Amino acid sequence: MLDRYKKKGGFHQLIQLLETSPTTKREQFLSLIGSENPVWEDALRRRVLTISRVYGWEGQYLAEIFSRVQPLTLSNALHGSPPEQIEQLLNCLPPISKRKITDMMEDSNPSAAEKSSCVVRLLSDVRGFISQGIIRLDKVDPDLTIPENIEELLNVTSIETLSIAPDGSAAKADGKPNIVGEATEPASVGPADVDFLRRKLNHLSAEVNALKHENTVLKEKLAQIKRIA
Repeated sequence: MLDRYKKKGGFHQLIQLLETSPTTKREQFLSLIGSENPVWEDALRRRVLTISRVYGWEGQYLAEIFSRVQPLTLSNALHGSPPEQIEQLLNCLPPISKRKITDMMEDSNPSAAEKSSCVVRLLSDVRGFISQGIIRLDKVDPDLTIPENIEELLNVTSIETLSIAPDGSAAKADGKPNIVGEATEPASVGPADVDFLRRKLNHLSAEVNALKHENTVLKEKLAQIKRIA
């Protein structure tokens, strides 16, 4: 499944696919990706744009977004949210604009499908604002930033694995359990813990490879500067 996305631009295509899919479908896609390549799954999960993530941004950035999207899209996307959350989110808008949205919410009664469609449209608009430079993730939400060469970084990232004993406990490469202190019993690690540790190792490995690549690029630029000088 991932082969056609490993070329340049493929990661962005997957992000777009995930962000325009219903939550259940998105999780199915991510599970499929994880079964094939946990490194890609982890990178996608950390960078996919969700409505709760957007709602958590500072007011100045929300004002930039809300003032640019269609009022009906925003009102339907917010419809059914807790009143205190709606109040908090719309406080970033001028009183007239805020009143317009709340009036539309009172007059409309979107179905679940219509609300979901508007949430997807809102996320699509936000992604467009990011592409246009209107919203800068390095300032708004740095963890969502996607490196230009992310496919290359992910493709060269090795997948770290743990040696799993028959009883489900984690062991070192030499087959001996991890022991903390002489009198400490080896701790049993369940499948969920093993999966978390594997993902953590994958994440750290990806970060190391990214730093190595950046270091190589900087060395090449320095060499070019020295040759010109």
